[in-house]
Amino acid sequence: MESLLSLSTGDFRAVELTLRLTMALVVMSSLMLALCVTCTASRQRFPLILASVALLGAAWFESGVWTAWKEGFELAGTSYCVTGQPLAGEDRIIAWSLAVPALLFCFELVRTPWGNGQSPAIARFGAGALLLGLLAPLSHLLALVLLGLGLWRLCFHSPAASKDHPLPIDRESRLAAGSILFAFLITLLGGWHLLPLGKSAGGILVRGEIIRSLCEILSLVVPSLLLLKGVLNPSTAQGDPLK
Repeated sequence: MESLLSLSTGDFRAVELTLRLTMALVVMSSLMLALCVTCTASRQRFPLILASVALLGAAWFESGVWTAWKEGFELAGTSYCVTGQPLAGEDRIIAWSLAVPALLFCFELVRTPWGNGQSPAIARFGAGALLLGLLAPLSHLLALVLLGLGLWRLCFHSPAASKDHPLPIDRESRLAAGSILFAFLITLLGGWHLLPLGKSAGGILVRGEIIRSLCEILSLVVPSLLLLKGVLNPSTAQGDPLK
């Protein structure tokens, strides 16, 4: 366990930089969604606002991960030694539970018209997204099942476009679904110790933190940017963008 008790300065700062970058990207994505509300159609503003608020909440918990990492180690000579403070792994789970279900629901809101009898389907999808957010911290397997159902709808269920509703953003939805699913599977493999992270405890810790941060970018930042791209797509917007 000697390698777990200390990290080189380079390893510590690499993880810290990755955590800071992840938090900054989530905050920037949230602000971009909020700012673009001013140049989108009124019916598309609620999904952007909801996604922005969810990402802002996720960024708060991401900041807890960064703070816990800094408090978990202290500089001792040329290396960083553990202080005994636990790392905030639960903050990552809460951040995912806040943002990912909300992003999925926002994609569904943009894709599906509220009229023509579609409102019950949207309400059921919203209830499933809420259940996903509640169960994700409790069971990864249940979360995987619910996530798979939601992603299947986004990928393979394309509501017909109507005169008063923009064309479905199927391409962006499928790319977002693939990004979220890939990150979730990588996280599961890491939790089951199936990723080749090395043999030393310090190396496993450092590489694991970096991979988890990259998975958070794939789960939170990439889908939010795809949502924004789909909403701002000229083929999606119709008429005056301020109406």
